[in-house]
Amino acid sequence: MPMRYLVLADVVESLIGAAYIHGGFALGYDCAKLFDLGLKWLPPPQRLEMFFARIEPDTNIPPALCYVEQMIGYTFEHKILLLEALTHASYQQDAGTTSYERMEFLGDSVLDMIVTDYLYRAPGKYYSPGHLHLRRSAVVNAHFLAFVCLSTSVKFDAVLPRFVDGNLVDGVDVQDISLWKCLLHSNPRVMEDQANTHSRFRKRRDEIQDALQHDKIFPWAALTQLQAPKFFSDIIESVVGAVFLDSHGDINIAREVVTRLGILPVLERIVKDEVDVWHPVSRIAQWAGKHGKKLEFKFERERGAIKCNVLVEGKVEAFAVDQYRGALSKDEVKLIAAEEASRALRFRNAHMNQEVHRKREKNVKGKKSFS
Repeated sequence: MPMRYLVLADVVESLIGAAYIHGGFALGYDCAKLFDLGLKWLPPPQRLEMFFARIEPDTNIPPALCYVEQMIGYTFEHKILLLEALTHASYQQDAGTTSYERMEFLGDSVLDMIVTDYLYRAPGKYYSPGHLHLRRSAVVNAHFLAFVCLSTSVKFDAVLPRFVDGNLVDGVDVQDISLWKCLLHSNPRVMEDQANTHSRFRKRRDEIQDALQHDKIFPWAALTQLQAPKFFSDIIESVVGAVFLDSHGDINIAREVVTRLGILPVLERIVKDEVDVWHPVSRIAQWAGKHGKKLEFKFERERGAIKCNVLVEGKVEAFAVDQYRGALSKDEVKLIAAEEASRALRFRNAHMNQEVHRKREKNVKGKKSFS
């Protein structure tokens, strides 16, 4: 595409952005409408009215949906929208709705808008487009959203019969229900993926949570090691999309749900504490380019395992070993090794800076005592 067209496209997008910043969603909509864009434009209330006129009434709604509403802090007017957000394409029973795929597409855009809006207005910051993209990617990528899905749950009191002194009486037992367990599907593979992913999640949950709350580096490697199938992150996006629709396009209500899910609090901490969100492979490649160093990743396979060595100027700076499960495991072990190397180099650079600072202070004191 010729450069002049790219520049004109940027101008259109920036004008729509300026209208949104100045007058909110309504003015942004009017500005976009001005450019036509080959779409049939209707006022949002009218389009939503047409949408709600087409949806099926709430019938045969699973009682478990009330627990999902408790998890996200929002009660649906049209519960069939939440049902759609939790219906996998494999589901074979008649749920009175389609799968979540369209809802997930909408929720992806709504989440992007909420995150971008926060970063653009972040107090005391003025991020470049590249840095806006880096920070947005940290909290809208599939690995992080899968962790959010696996972490979202609610406790409830279950009445369970039990024997006491030979008599059958009702007892109350506190149980936990997770968001991912509310997915409607008819695929044994999905059930197997759920069990395996949850097992990995239990092992790494505390490590990832601690890193998200306290570490200076975003835990890309640990999140990737969850090996979560895409449907986990799809659930989060489709639920956000369902909330946006049910609330008649109220972005503030969608933002409250995104906050309740823990996505915005992590983003706020990234901004506040200036967390390093560079992807580890990109981070170490940038470091090598900046310092004129030769960087290599070398792989070794042995006895069902794969090892990745990170070499800087031919010297092993860090390595990682993991079980070999095909091409994806090669990418994962490279990511882990790159993160280990970037941490080591970060520590070394900090130590070198401290030494330089100490020497400077010593020289200054020496000059003062001589004079």
